[in-house]
Amino acid sequence: MSAAGDFGRDAPRARRVILATLGSLGDLHPFMAVALALRARGFTPVIATAADYRAKVEAAGIAFHAMRPSFGDLERDLGLSRPALVARSIADHEFLLGKLVLPYLRAAYEDLLLAGAGAELFVTSTLCFGARLAAERLGIPVLAVILQPMMFMSAYDPPVIPRIEFLSPLLRLLGPSAAAGVLSLGKAATHGVFAPLARLRAELGLRPDPRHPLFEGQFSPAGALGLYSPTLGAVQADYPTPSAIVGFAAFDSEDGRAASLSPALAQFLDSGPAPLVFTLGSLIVNNPGGFFRESVAAARRLGMRAVLLVGPAGPDGAAGLGLRAGPDLCIAGYAPHSLLFPRAAAIVHQVGIGTLAQALRSGRPQLTVPFFADQMDNAARAVRLGVARRLSPRQYDTARAARELGRLFSDARFAARARGLREQLLKEDGAAAAAELIHGLLERNVAPHKAADCAAD
Repeated sequence: MSAAGDFGRDAPRARRVILATLGSLGDLHPFMAVALALRARGFTPVIATAADYRAKVEAAGIAFHAMRPSFGDLERDLGLSRPALVARSIADHEFLLGKLVLPYLRAAYEDLLLAGAGAELFVTSTLCFGARLAAERLGIPVLAVILQPMMFMSAYDPPVIPRIEFLSPLLRLLGPSAAAGVLSLGKAATHGVFAPLARLRAELGLRPDPRHPLFEGQFSPAGALGLYSPTLGAVQADYPTPSAIVGFAAFDSEDGRAASLSPALAQFLDSGPAPLVFTLGSLIVNNPGGFFRESVAAARRLGMRAVLLVGPAGPDGAAGLGLRAGPDLCIAGYAPHSLLFPRAAAIVHQVGIGTLAQALRSGRPQLTVPFFADQMDNAARAVRLGVARRLSPRQYDTARAARELGRLFSDARFAARARGLREQLLKEDGAAAAAELIHGLLERNVAPHKAADCAAD
């Protein structure tokens, strides 16, 4: 059945808001939380994302519209397995945009052109270039959702940028004028990557937009919505106007239904002291390398129990990693972080924004192991909050992991700060705040998205 047919069956046309997102569960879950909050306010939210997530979204009672590419599309078109796609994305920072996103611009545009006719608003994550083109063509307002502080690329709060991580402390020391110059050079150097987007705009008869598509180009007159806690970063002077940072939007379920721990995991947690929890999120877990083996060895060196979230391998496949469950080790494919993390002694993770959100809300200290993209900046912010330590994947082995975890436990300030931050974050409801902001935005009849107008501002 066509995407148009699917959409027509799933959702009425009245008061529709299209929520378009692209990526891993850390990109999907916040949009699902906002969709549920919008539905409670009388809107008909429609999640537009990869076809792989259809069953999960619909199980949560949210209308779904497929937006290419799916993971199956990528594997077929590139001739690469899921682990190989992850490995290439980590090793080659241009691979994500050049091979996984930009070649599907037209397909995503066509998908969202069908979904968007008659909608009141498009809400888009950073990589949804095709969705923003469709909204512009349809004359529908766009609200940009920013899931992590890095994507504002602020000179007043300079992010940690992969490959030039050493510059971040220097930029903070030199101040916003110097930082703005360096960031401008970086944007100019990467602007050429988006030539396919400029060509498609021209083919569609849309006016040229000189802004950098990955950063300023995602914003419209409706502004930006930061769907993360202000504790990670406040609104800065160079953010678009209007901007609001409203808190994490929490959604936590494997299949879209009510979250629960498996009986085996619940029994393990009840049977002894709080374990260490090791996870690589929903993306990096597809190519974990030696992470889980080194993690188990580190836990045993410390005399602690451990829970591993090994993703698609699942408990049965973990033997291929050289691991078997036992009295001190529980292996699961997935577990709701909101139920598991608060019962951990500490959490060791890849610092994807979704995992970080749940780790911060758990009130437990963390060891962060950032692999690529925004994970570097997310880790730096967790460290600055005083709730985490950091190891690079290259450094991550039994001895170093055990040493860093020992430092977390030997300094009571990590646990105290984590508990205090939990109290603050649990008072935030990013999904409800986002839905309220969207409601107000539509009530004020924001003008349709016009990229050229934004550029002129």
